[in-house]
Amino acid sequence: MFFGRKLLIGLLAFGTVAGYASGFASLAHCARGHEARRAAFEAHVAEVCTRAAHRVHEGERHDARWAPSE
Repeated sequence: MFFGRKLLIGLLAFGTVAGYASGFASLAHCARGHEARRAAFEAHVAEVCTRAAHRVHEGERHDARWAPSE
């Protein structure tokens, strides 16, 4: 019975350490993914703003809400 208890404690301790290691690795992976998603979003916003500025510069109005009132 004593050997079984030591084995159980060892397995539980190993599971705890492995769980924490997995969690920290997941956080590190998500942080790298977050930077990539943020960069992609910033590039998308820059593209949208650039297209809108070009349309305004060329005099195009696609949305009636932004048309000058008469």
